[in-house]
Amino acid sequence: MSSIGQDLKYDDSTASELFHENSKQQRSDYRMVERIIAMITNPLLQKMAESRKRYPAARKVSLPKDLPKAKISFDEVVLSRRSTRNYTGESIPFAEICKILYFANGVTGSVEAHDGLQQLFRAAPSGGALYPVEIYLFAFQIKKLEPGVYHYDPVENVLEYVAEGDYRPALITTTFTEELASAGAVIALTGISIKNRVKYAERGYRFMLMEAGHIAQNILLCATSLQLGAFPIGGFIDDEMDTLLGIDGLDEVSLYLIALGRV
Repeated sequence: MSSIGQDLKYDDSTASELFHENSKQQRSDYRMVERIIAMITNPLLQKMAESRKRYPAARKVSLPKDLPKAKISFDEVVLSRRSTRNYTGESIPFAEICKILYFANGVTGSVEAHDGLQQLFRAAPSGGALYPVEIYLFAFQIKKLEPGVYHYDPVENVLEYVAEGDYRPALITTTFTEELASAGAVIALTGISIKNRVKYAERGYRFMLMEAGHIAQNILLCATSLQLGAFPIGGFIDDEMDTLLGIDGLDEVSLYLIALGRV
């Protein structure tokens, strides 16, 4: 066997294989039942599940309710979606970035729950409605929006201005993606896995990654409907990305990036 073949041999001690085994759901998993019951009956766990990340001291930018209509039909959106890296460098209209954020994972409805509280629905599915994925915006060229890092609060439908400045050079360095020089924005998805793991243990991490994929596809399809270019980025230096976002890389971790620009 060649050295390449030896390198590709199945190794049941790899972290990915161990994680997959440890996150399998078993028919006789009584601990899963115990966690679900605890989540339903424990007020502290319920409060944690309902919580969301906020930046109370940050300046808030309200997103408008009147959003631009899609420029092409849903069928055309799905059939024409492509990862686009060549951008004009022109600014993205504020209303268009607002629509992309709202359609990514904004609150789209509600229903009264058994405890009398309102259960909010969002644009992307989430295991147990725990919503561990957070959305950040690196603004480069967006009309009416100062360059910097913003955190999206989907419940209040506002952007929280976390840090000012042009983050393009740092993002190009950490993603090895020169095309970001002409992009208008980058959306970053992060995950707070403890929100899932309290209820679903190791399988909760699977759910978190699935949710990030759901949200990313919403972003890509919405951008296409507005005839903006977009492409996802899964490769980056994790510690550097965590630092750019001001997160610790442990309780909250960087998951996924989507670049946006005019074409």
